[in-house]
Amino acid sequence: MGRPLKTIIVGLPLFAERLANSLSEFDPANRYTFLNTYYSKKDKLKARFMIPRADLLFSINGSIVSSGVFDLAIKKKIPIVMNWVGTDVLLASEALKSGTFRKDYMDYATHFCEVSWIQDELKAIGIEAEIVNFASFDRVFDLQMPQSNRLSVLSYIAKIRSDFYGIDNFLKAAERLPEIDFLIAGTEAEEYTPLPSNVRALGWVQDMQKVYDQTHVCVRMPEHDGLSTFILESLARGKQVIYKYPFNHCYVCETEDELVKRLQELDLDLKSGNWKVNTEGASFIREHFNKERILADLLQRITRLVK
Repeated sequence: MGRPLKTIIVGLPLFAERLANSLSEFDPANRYTFLNTYYSKKDKLKARFMIPRADLLFSINGSIVSSGVFDLAIKKKIPIVMNWVGTDVLLASEALKSGTFRKDYMDYATHFCEVSWIQDELKAIGIEAEIVNFASFDRVFDLQMPQSNRLSVLSYIAKIRSDFYGIDNFLKAAERLPEIDFLIAGTEAEEYTPLPSNVRALGWVQDMQKVYDQTHVCVRMPEHDGLSTFILESLARGKQVIYKYPFNHCYVCETEDELVKRLQELDLDLKSGNWKVNTEGASFIREHFNKERILADLLQRITRLVK
């Protein structure tokens, strides 16, 4: 095809816009346009005109309930990629149970996801998905441990639905471990005040690097998750990582008791002088999630969908 390929990227705005920018820089011969069809009336109007003229619609968020964007693409025979990321799988499961699902969406779209447990959950509801990643990193971090000999533990917890993202287990662990410092980014946790004296809720943080610099351990224990960017960013910085799901170079903890036990072990490592920067985790991210590898693979996969 001689002309530039036109890909419209929709879905979760932060990640969709970031991907559109990355692909535009990586592959300037083709066109990648982010449209915020969730919150922007202007972009919703643009979608009506741009989608019928596109070669591909890529959504960072899957759905099997009615969507004007997907309906338009199907009507105009535009290929669709649904990249499932986590909570969208739960919503799809609920739609199946309630009978509000769209079977044509399941059959028409090409489905991607980032990790095996999401792939298994999708398969259980009748969706076959390939494991394809879109998050990528081109920055190499200086892997230095914090200067403090008091263990510092960080979790990124969204302001909306903090309970879903694991704030209860995090705060209970803090109460049981007063000798360890706990940091929460993303929310000020007003509804949980007074916080334990060893917890600081930072709210929205513009420069997360400063927070990572004072952190030994990063924790993410939501009720349900896809592959969290917070996990990838923490590994890239050489942090010890505790995750609810089995992932490379992470400790798996599913309960409050398991979290407390693991943090006690890590605290002992720090105090006894046996602390190790997670160099293996950082190397894994550099090798498997660098921009060249991730974007080249993604481009190869989506280009073959365009006829």
